[in-house]
Amino acid sequence: MRFFFLGLLFCYYPLSAQTITSAGFTVTQLPLPDGLQKQVCISGMSYLDNKLMLASERCPLVIRIDTGANALDTIINTGITQEFEMEGITNYKGSLYLVSENIAGIYLLNVKDGNLIPVSTSTPLPQKLKSGDGMEGIAANELKDRFYLLRERNEKGTSSQLLTYKIVQTATGFITLTYLSVTEMPLENTDWRYSDICYDSTSARLLCLKSFSKGKTRKHRIDAIDIDNDGNLKAGTVKTIVAEGFSTITAEGKNNRNSLNFEGITLDPQGNIYIISDNTSGQADCNAPAKEKTVLLKLRKNEVIK
Repeated sequence: MRFFFLGLLFCYYPLSAQTITSAGFTVTQLPLPDGLQKQVCISGMSYLDNKLMLASERCPLVIRIDTGANALDTIINTGITQEFEMEGITNYKGSLYLVSENIAGIYLLNVKDGNLIPVSTSTPLPQKLKSGDGMEGIAANELKDRFYLLRERNEKGTSSQLLTYKIVQTATGFITLTYLSVTEMPLENTDWRYSDICYDSTSARLLCLKSFSKGKTRKHRIDAIDIDNDGNLKAGTVKTIVAEGFSTITAEGKNNRNSLNFEGITLDPQGNIYIISDNTSGQADCNAPAKEKTVLLKLRKNEVIK
């Protein structure tokens, strides 16, 4: 296995314990290894084997961390060149898949050697627009053999788009993807976008991280869209399940240099939601400190007492 170790990776940046309760969730900011305060720019996240798998947009890395032990487990060097811009990561039947933005495509990650294997699609993915908008997230539905792909914004900037693909197993053991449909996710204005997605198998829905950015102002919420018995998205069922309150925990962001640009979302088997920010400063020098700090939040759903 090819590993890429960042300097001081096993040192930890001291974060004070912060916990708030908002919108039916208890939100806690989790400590992170110092290596995630380098210019890694995390842009996607998935949950696999009791670990968080983090995809870097700027560096050829997939980082695995153990949130229970607050420890870094592994760094996998994918070896892919920077211009691909890996933006999302998901797992399907124990394998990891990534989606790239700048050169739009889907890849199977071989965790043993870090190699990326292209996944064939029946129709090409939408290419990145001159505005910078492109493919932004990926989520797998194992029960219905579906992949959902998130496009950040359409050509007019009026909506994000969710593309649904059917997963087809081949004789070689790999998968191909057959295009089924596109679902529009209307946006209030061009300052809003959806930045990542994950599949909620317990509630048969897709969780969608929604972000607002204008100047230095950042706002976020989590929406959900229902999925029918065939694994297809149900248009018109979008609803907000977590309002902007979870951003309150990073209210001191300007003083602490926290990045408030949340880019990744995932769910564990217990229904806890994790969201992570990128750190947008710098030129992707993976061993250099970033001006902004990566923030990882855990949203634990509160029990309803009857």
